[in-house]
Amino acid sequence: MKQAKILLLLFIGLGLILGLGKSQLLVLSAFGPEDSELSKVIYVVENNLTEKLITSVDTDGKKLAALSFDDGPDPLYTPGVLEILKRYQIKATFFVVGESVEAQPGLVKKEIEEGHELGNHTYSHPDLRSESDFKTEAEIHKTGQLLQKLSGTKGHFFRPPRRLYRKETIAIAERYGYKTVLWTICVENSKTKTPEEMAKRVIGAARPGMIILAHDGRLDRSLTLDALPMIIEGLQEQGYEFVTLEKLVGAGADN
Repeated sequence: MKQAKILLLLFIGLGLILGLGKSQLLVLSAFGPEDSELSKVIYVVENNLTEKLITSVDTDGKKLAALSFDDGPDPLYTPGVLEILKRYQIKATFFVVGESVEAQPGLVKKEIEEGHELGNHTYSHPDLRSESDFKTEAEIHKTGQLLQKLSGTKGHFFRPPRRLYRKETIAIAERYGYKTVLWTICVENSKTKTPEEMAKRVIGAARPGMIILAHDGRLDRSLTLDALPMIIEGLQEQGYEFVTLEKLVGAGADN
């Protein structure tokens, strides 16, 4: 019954695709909850038909996965994330918010010193669906300048906050030298209430080239901190290696 329902939704989704232009499709993708069936349908479309969005990487079967963190740096949660990553000797990608970078430059320097990668998550974490091209450029450019000052590079990847964007957003990011990255699965989810449930869901969705989204700021991320070791150990037991997004995308380019 569940498979039939998903197939029906896929057909509905394909019908939506035929009736919508690309711009409308990208806007529509922002309205379904991250764990809804409609969102899953549109997400398949994004991954397969929109070349400028990265939601996973074809690694030719190599069990590589990228951990990424949004919304930091945050003095309450980022240090805990860094401690866990250090314990497991894992490098991750942190999509940082410019305002938080200015408030917590020491945490960003620590991320850099420990070998992690930085990504651009805008300056003030706005809803980019409703921002002008000028404001979107300012959000991306200002954070890029902060990253350049702290790390010597503005980074290679951009992620729109809460997956809210217009097609113009992707074009603007590209003009500033960024590839737009979303994710394969998000650790935080409305249907998972405990760290064990969060970890089980992510581990169950494992596939080569996956991009895992977690958060280290803005809200209470204590459950994420508890789930993270279980996710890492569970995927490592399956033979997965964690790499930065740059290395994951590079592995895909080699195929």
